[in-house]
Amino acid sequence: MQAKLSKMTILPKFLPSKKQLTPLSLFSLAALGLTPAQAANSSIEQVTVYQGLASVTRSLPITGSGEQIVIFSCLSPYMDKESLSVQAVGNINVGEISIEELIGEQAAQCQYQGDAKVQTQQNTLASINAELEAARLAKGYLQNLTTVTQVNTDGTIANNVRDIETQATSLNQRILEIGQRQARAQDALNQLMAGSVTSTSNNVTQVSVRTASRSPSTLKLHYQVQGAGWEPTYQARLNTNSEQINITASAIIAQQTGENWTNVPVTLSTANPNQSATGRLPHVPRLSLYEENQHVQYVTPMSDNTPVVVSAREGYSDDSRSPNMVPLPNFTVSSQNKNGIIEYRLPQLVTIPSGGRRVRTVIGEQSGSSKLWVRSTPSVETAAYWYASAPFLTSDWVDGSLQLYRDDNYVGQSRYNYQMLKEQGIGFGRDPSMMVKEIINEDKQGEKGVLSRTQTLTTTNAYQFTNQHNRPVRLQVLGSEPISRDDSLKVTVTHTPPVTERNWNDNQGMVAWEFDLPSKQSQVIRSTSQISYPANKVLSGDR
Repeated sequence: MQAKLSKMTILPKFLPSKKQLTPLSLFSLAALGLTPAQAANSSIEQVTVYQGLASVTRSLPITGSGEQIVIFSCLSPYMDKESLSVQAVGNINVGEISIEELIGEQAAQCQYQGDAKVQTQQNTLASINAELEAARLAKGYLQNLTTVTQVNTDGTIANNVRDIETQATSLNQRILEIGQRQARAQDALNQLMAGSVTSTSNNVTQVSVRTASRSPSTLKLHYQVQGAGWEPTYQARLNTNSEQINITASAIIAQQTGENWTNVPVTLSTANPNQSATGRLPHVPRLSLYEENQHVQYVTPMSDNTPVVVSAREGYSDDSRSPNMVPLPNFTVSSQNKNGIIEYRLPQLVTIPSGGRRVRTVIGEQSGSSKLWVRSTPSVETAAYWYASAPFLTSDWVDGSLQLYRDDNYVGQSRYNYQMLKEQGIGFGRDPSMMVKEIINEDKQGEKGVLSRTQTLTTTNAYQFTNQHNRPVRLQVLGSEPISRDDSLKVTVTHTPPVTERNWNDNQGMVAWEFDLPSKQSQVIRSTSQISYPANKVLSGDR
């Protein structure tokens, strides 16, 4: 069943004041001899969660006819009033819509509404109270009967005094037992209310809609509410033996809207309404001439301010089950790409109470074969790291935290960014079995003579890589070459062995070596750069 968080009351159109549309006004209606035309509960039909807010659709059946006032109460105090809209289903006319804030006792009536455990315990306590009241009435009747027998001691009733006393004793014991049950029930209710997930906001929003219809119909209320959001999180698991990689995408949902979402359909959207909705226009230069010595007061032109609007796993199947066995529910999340906006529709109804509780659900999973290698950037760090490619990576998944597991061991956390991971691969932690050692790091400055017009700087770096694995490993080493930004500055670089790729991943000046390093073998990589520049100049820049 869907959540029933908001009471609806339909009142006759001739109500004298707006105040009578509140829940407490039902008592005043009774005093005036009036009764509500209908009372029902609105239900949440759909929730779409964005970043920082949610869009909520509530539906409410109307069984009466004629002109009526339909009331949606116990709504979130954080509702965006400007986003409110009403949709009529069926042959129904919609008139004016009014919004008001309820505080104090009126809002308190909504405090525990929708919490099934609280309501059940309240009903239990009410039954015990009624039973206790009936026992006390019976005791009072017997006390009055005993008084009568004391006056008419010679009458027939006098012969039953002892029976009455026996009944009174039994009643006293029953009242004591019921009182103990009442105390226990009250304590249980207090504990439930103290830990209730229902909103305890001091105020709520109420929406009143004037309608007119000739037959039963349905009214839908759409609005946006602040205080909700979701974020993606990913887990990547690499098996270095089978060279298989699995990536699971999950969504963490939380909300503090003041409304409880109990058993509601939820859709997650990658759209971010907090971003700018329109692009900026280009700046147009406005030029003029004036005398050099003439004082001109410059007036800044008005700027054009752009308004800113602030798989699950595959369904379980068991071909061996009995034909009469009820199939298990399928929690596979369906996704849809709407021109760059991805929507994830959860197949199951979800309960997300207001209060910040984090609810996590799997929204997708990808797996397949990967290409493994070990990468080292020795000029930055004399260490090596495991890397893996994932050809199945999808741009539909938005950026989020990425937890990394290598051979069932948690090795750290990174960031899921499609473009970066596609270009550079996914890092899976340090490889302690690949030893990296610096063996040469020296600079030699050429002597600058009296007749010499140039000077030189020679830099040599050499590193040794040793594979201590019991198997060959694909090794990738990243290095760099100096880049000249002056025509009079000449750079010559020699690499041994020759590099496999220059301008690695379109990064100017970066170079890469790639080769298979056998088990228990070593490889030395050497780079020598010679920089020549005029003797009367000073070399500057990062080296």
